[in-house]
Formats: sequence, structure tokens, C-alpha cells
Amino acid sequence: ILMNNSESMSVFNSGKYIIISLKNEIISPEEIYYDLNSIIQEININQDIWVVGFDLTKVEKICDIKSSAESLNISLTKLILEIKKPVIGLVSGEISNRLFEMILPMDYRITDKKSTFIMSQIFNDNMQFDGATQLLPRIIGLNKSKELIMFGKQINSKEASEIGLVNIIVDEEKLNETFICKIELLTQFSPLAMQFTKSAINFSKDTNTIRGMNMENDLYSILLSSKDRTSSINSIKNKSKRNPYSGK
Repeated sequence: ILMNNSESMSVFNSGKYIIISLKNEIISPEEIYYDLNSIIQEININQDIWVVGFDLTKVEKICDIKSSAESLNISLTKLILEIKKPVIGLVSGEISNRLFEMILPMDYRITDKKSTFIMSQIFNDNMQFDGATQLLPRIIGLNKSKELIMFGKQINSKEASEIGLVNIIVDEEKLNETFICKIELLTQFSPLAMQFTKSAINFSKDTNTIRGMNMENDLYSILLSSKDRTSSINSIKNKSKRNPYSGK
């Protein structure tokens, strides 16, 4: 059974998706790591959960970990990377440093028009240590990543969208509505197909093309023979399904 509340976070379970909301404006990674770890373990084995949402709009800052030994064991980025289901993140305000790093492993990111993004560790003779140097170049490219990380450049939400850091910008009052809409859209599709698609895409960035295509083919073969696939085909036979983006 998924945890409903803790001091650091709350979890809303709709049946097909869950939303994990961080409660505090300033929070340490230790406060959320162990609760989040147990939740993610259940997410991956719970077949009823198709999509995961992270509502980070109340968070202003995630504190740094002072001990290098602890930083190896308390990685929020690694936890989110372990989630097999699609992950959608919602952020607002100044998205900086550890909070910035936390959204990078998410599959889809939503923000508002007033948000800004910055990694300012370089100003304190410090550097990122929870995956930014590895994930950010894969998302926005090498040159832009160096500009943001090495110069500590702050960008607004429009710039973040233009370089591919965020997927969509909406008015502040429409943040939650858009967040739920995108999550519910993904629950219309085959959960196993979505999970396998995410695995294949993520695998591609860490391997050569031939190995990636072989893995894609293996996953497709498994999907064809799955109960989930059979259920989807029956659904199509029973009622017409439309592409939600087609307008037809």
C-alpha cells in the first residue's frame, strides 16, 4: 500500500496514476530520499500504476549534501531514473541547483511563464553532483549545457522551452489543470507499451544504434505476446479509439 503522507511529502493515488507532492519550501534530500525510495520500489511492481507525477511547485530549494560519502548514497536523480513508468514533473518559481537536477531524469516537464532556471554552484566554487553534468547535455546539447553549468547562466521559461529543457509553458493558474491533463492522457494508452517505449528510448542514449535497435525489437516481441497487448486489441475491436492529438 502506498504511503499517503509523511512530513516531507504526500502521495495521491487515483487508481491508474499517483502524484507525489513535496510539501516544504526548503527541504533536504535526506528528508525525502528514504520515503521516496520505498514508494518507487512499489511503483515499479504495482501493475495498477501507469504514470507518476511529481508536483514540486511548493519547493523553493533542495539543500546540498555536505558529505561526499552521503552524496553517493542519497541521489534523488538515481531514484527517479529507476522509475519504469512515465514520469511527469511540475515546477514553478526559481528552479535552481539540486531542484534543477531533480527534474532532469523526468520524462516530461511542465512550468509557468514566470519560472527561471539556474545552476549557480560555480559561484560558490562548487559543482553539480547529482547527475546534471551527464543528463543535461543529453537533453539540451553539449554547448548549451556548458553555458548553463560553467557560467551559471539563468534562463527564463521561454528560453528553457526553446532549448528543450521543458516541454510546455502555461499560465500559473492552469499549471495543475495541465499537469493532470497530461497525466490522464498517458493513462489512455497501453501501460506496458508506454513502459517498454520509455525503456527503449532511455537505453538508446547509452548504447550504439545496432544494440539499441535489437533491444527495441526484443521489447516489441514481448509486447506482442503480452496480456496487455491482447487487452488493447480487444478494446479497439469494441470501440473506436482515436489519437488525442489528431482532433479526429
